[in-house]
Amino acid sequence: MSPIGLDTLHIGAMTVSHVSDGVLAGPRRTWFNGVDPAQWMPAVGVTDPDTPFTVNFGGFVITGDGHVTLVDTGWGHRAHEVPGLEGAGLMLDRLADLGIAPGDVDRIVQSHLHADHCGWLVEDDEHTPTFPNATVYIHDQEVAYWSGDEVDLIEANRKMLPTVRPRVEAVRSAGALRTYSGELALSDAVTIVPTPGHTPGHVCVMVASGGRTALLVGDLAHHPTHLEHHHWLPVIDHSPEQSVLSRGRIAELAAESKAVVLAPHFPIPTRVEVGRAPDGSFHSEVN
Repeated sequence: MSPIGLDTLHIGAMTVSHVSDGVLAGPRRTWFNGVDPAQWMPAVGVTDPDTPFTVNFGGFVITGDGHVTLVDTGWGHRAHEVPGLEGAGLMLDRLADLGIAPGDVDRIVQSHLHADHCGWLVEDDEHTPTFPNATVYIHDQEVAYWSGDEVDLIEANRKMLPTVRPRVEAVRSAGALRTYSGELALSDAVTIVPTPGHTPGHVCVMVASGGRTALLVGDLAHHPTHLEHHHWLPVIDHSPEQSVLSRGRIAELAAESKAVVLAPHFPIPTRVEVGRAPDGSFHSEVN
């Protein structure tokens, strides 16, 4: 039996593990911004809009192609400061459960740079890199967004600057930052796919091997229903119009490739499959 906060699946020759850095429970009206509760509540199986949802924080580790790749790095060493976060800051422990030490990680892909996704880029308040041998891949639009003028940031993102900017600079100072634009193949099995909207440089990661596919979709979906209802958007999305387009693209890719869809905020374990009806609508099934 896997430890709590850890779920592993095999994609051909590849292994993908969902690792937790903490779990919160609480109402999530903000995931369905501007949508009447009478619409979204039946879709998610609740009758009270303030029903608490279980929300995981953390990321994924991918192995099998000769590399150890992290996708997102959780809340980090100050996770214990987040009120109500159970299992706070235990992502490194979950990696250890897999036999992975920080020095083993040689690639990190940041789906985006929200504070709950980039925390373990550093291990202390002196901004020492947690993973000393890792190249960190961040989309160039994401780096530009968080490094630019604060007036261009939505309010929620402006509040995260004291957490985000020092981490990016620590990675840059260590010579570990790798920026890119467009799709980027890290290996024959692992591809970064740009999906802007939640933030300007948000990306997903596709793992494909042996005729199987997994899509690690970052914050493109906070709940499986988002893969069906692309216009039901979290209040924190930077560009709602782009988010809708990105969700549609990934839902179509998931349906065509019969992919397993995983997201860091899904409770562990949650594996989603997406299908498409003759009328073009999408439906998701949680396994």
